[in-house]
Amino acid sequence: MHCKTRARARNAATKTALLAAAALHLLVGTVFAQPAPAPTLPPPAPAPAPTLPPPADGALPAYPPGYPYSPGYPYSPAPTPGSAPVYPYAPGYPAYPQGYSPYSSPYPAYPQATAQNPAGYGYPPTPTVAPETPPSPVPKGRWRLGAALLLVPQGTLSYNLRYQGGVLLPPHAGSTAATVGLAAQLQVDLFRYLLLGVAVQYIPSLSWESPASQSSTKDTSFGGSAYEVDLLPHLGATIPVAHRIRFLVFAAPGYSFLSASGLAISKTYVDPGSAARGFLFQAGAGVLWSFGEHAFLDFRGALQWGFQNSSVQSATTGESAELQVHSSLGTLQAGGGYWF
Repeated sequence: MHCKTRARARNAATKTALLAAAALHLLVGTVFAQPAPAPTLPPPAPAPAPTLPPPADGALPAYPPGYPYSPGYPYSPAPTPGSAPVYPYAPGYPAYPQGYSPYSSPYPAYPQATAQNPAGYGYPPTPTVAPETPPSPVPKGRWRLGAALLLVPQGTLSYNLRYQGGVLLPPHAGSTAATVGLAAQLQVDLFRYLLLGVAVQYIPSLSWESPASQSSTKDTSFGGSAYEVDLLPHLGATIPVAHRIRFLVFAAPGYSFLSASGLAISKTYVDPGSAARGFLFQAGAGVLWSFGEHAFLDFRGALQWGFQNSSVQSATTGESAELQVHSSLGTLQAGGGYWF
């Protein structure tokens, strides 16, 4: 009796386990099941190539718009003996679609690296760029050596005689005639704006005569000629106003020699036996223009005042008197030189 009861209990447990396993398998299969693949359609058939009408009278075929490339030009048959050669690309070949050309590069990003395009290939001419001429160098030195031509327009000159502190005769004064001269100079730039130099100035012919109001006076006749040599140290400044142009201002206190002849001082005193010499002051302004690494041009104008003295001797008593000469001249200078 007990054995039957145990067998029934085992059968019931076995059925229960089988039912639980079947339910678990059904649940897991439902969750992890993959969808069935979609039905695949057959690929579409390729479109038939467009058929071109046969050419009429040997004309070349016309390709429809949008056609990618021509199917290739057929080679001509081999030439027969005695006939002209036939080229594969005969004249009159239709234009390639989409701008295609047999002479173009197969790689658009890398065009042909030619200096000049072949003639007749349809390329625009390559612009030739002329190389820029480098600017000529400006002077870098500090020294300038130059020479110039002087123009001395009309000035004034006067002189008188002094004896033992008193004036013997009234001053004689008159105008000088226009003349020319020469000048040589050496300058150095101490730093950017300040310059120091020295100049020698030579006026070979300086003449004067009395005004018309004094020409009839015998004792006060005025006239003569002289040559003048001036030694002029320069102190000035140069101001750059352009790439090659400098503005120049200067002052030159110096020393002057005036050798006169034919002086009509009076009936008593004769010409001085030596040149009159004394202080000279000059001031002016100008422009320095460099047109190369070493060459320059110099244009300037100046005013100068001279105070020269000499001694004369009386023809009757032999006593000496002092001759005082005062001059006022304007000069215009144009020249050039070497910058180093």
